[in-house]
Amino acid sequence: MNKIYKTSYCIALLLLMVLSSCLKKNLEDYAPGKVNNLNINGDLKDSYLVNIDDVLKLSAKVEQSKGDGDLSYQWYYYGANKDLDTGRVVVSNTADLVLKIDMATGAYILVAESTDTKTGVKGYKKMKLTVKRLTSEGWLLLSWKDNKANLSIVNSENDVLKNFLLPSAQYPISNRPEKLFCLSTYNAENQPIVIQTNPSKLLFLDRNTFEVHNDENTAFLSGLSPKITHFAADMYFMNFFMWDDEGLLYKSEGKPDLNYPSGFDLPMTGNYKASKFILPVGSGYPVPAVFYDELSKGFIYQPYGTNQLLPFQAKPVNAPFNMNNFTDEIKFAALGASSKTYVVGKNVKGEHHLYTMELDNALDVYPATAMLKLDIPANANPSFYALSGKLPLLYYVIDNTLYLYKIGENKSSLALYTFPAGEQIAAFQMFREGMSLTEAKNPFVNNRLVVAVNKGSEGIFYTFDLSATGALKTGRYATRNDGFDTIVDIAYKEMN
Repeated sequence: MNKIYKTSYCIALLLLMVLSSCLKKNLEDYAPGKVNNLNINGDLKDSYLVNIDDVLKLSAKVEQSKGDGDLSYQWYYYGANKDLDTGRVVVSNTADLVLKIDMATGAYILVAESTDTKTGVKGYKKMKLTVKRLTSEGWLLLSWKDNKANLSIVNSENDVLKNFLLPSAQYPISNRPEKLFCLSTYNAENQPIVIQTNPSKLLFLDRNTFEVHNDENTAFLSGLSPKITHFAADMYFMNFFMWDDEGLLYKSEGKPDLNYPSGFDLPMTGNYKASKFILPVGSGYPVPAVFYDELSKGFIYQPYGTNQLLPFQAKPVNAPFNMNNFTDEIKFAALGASSKTYVVGKNVKGEHHLYTMELDNALDVYPATAMLKLDIPANANPSFYALSGKLPLLYYVIDNTLYLYKIGENKSSLALYTFPAGEQIAAFQMFREGMSLTEAKNPFVNNRLVVAVNKGSEGIFYTFDLSATGALKTGRYATRNDGFDTIVDIAYKEMN
């Protein structure tokens, strides 16, 4: 019996020694300085910005602390606002990634992962991946050629995509387009893209596919609209407005699940005949929108939360002009520096004046705050205007020459640039802030003018960068792109 115990004891001791040896060896594998730590580099950046249909090619190169591990690889991504476990999409099981960008636009986390197959130790490299379309953001150019409307885009990186408007058999653009609207709102999904034609018809585009989605008739609850002549929106409350040929206004509230206007019904109440201008306001409260009434020859406003249009309070003695008795022809209206609303008016003598209003003061203070006569060379008639949103600067075009007027300095206008002979200006705008577009996000905001011209049937698109004083930074254009169809109008589309 003792012999059996001794034999069993020896066997157990032997097994313990073998197990101890194996355990020691495995523990040594994980001891400091023994683990094969993995570090992924391969010149991978911390973030990537890609367009739909791009192909992203990356390679994960792994530095091993021990240098001899057998490695496996995996690339995957997940939504930046989603859980890794439920949202992970594996796109490669090798060190190399060749990814066709076909996911929805938005923000993602892209991960390169490597695993030591012997120890299970992993190495990671996380990268921010922003997916957009080339058509997600940039200057839209509305064109017309051979009785066909089209859209092109030029973004801030000067990438160009031409002629991508999708025709619709149900809503054809059979008349020549004359106006393009792409209006900013707080929700990107509510940013409508609208083409207005002549004879007047409004066509609403899907802002992702650029297909004509509906028209002014389907935007009305009754399914049939009056003869609509114009479209606009306020900036802050996502109210859309349409004008009919009798000067009546129709209002609809934007809906977060649609990217085209709908829900129009009865006209706004009041005794008025609205001109086509909507005056932008600084904050939208308590006055979301201001219009001009051709019957009373004065400005009228929509009080917050109502469907009414009302005149302003009586003019104080010291006010520079009368909001309820304004007889100049309105040539231009825009929101300028310090959230002030500016209007360029032309009187019966042919003189141009610049009127300043402050419309976000709860109407406790009379809105009319300043009036000055513009120094227009030879008392000519400017064809286009643009206003800086940062500085008191007004830009305008006479014939083929671009001018700068510094508001409040009582100096002559400064000629900035004359376009080559044969180029006719078709559209002119300042690159302005939007609801999500700021100078911090894009340095060209408030610092760039854009001009579309036509030379014969060819459209040309210019950009001009501005100095701190508002003059041209280099004395000439910053970019020039040609080869477009005849340009009718331009509008800036903020990112999806």
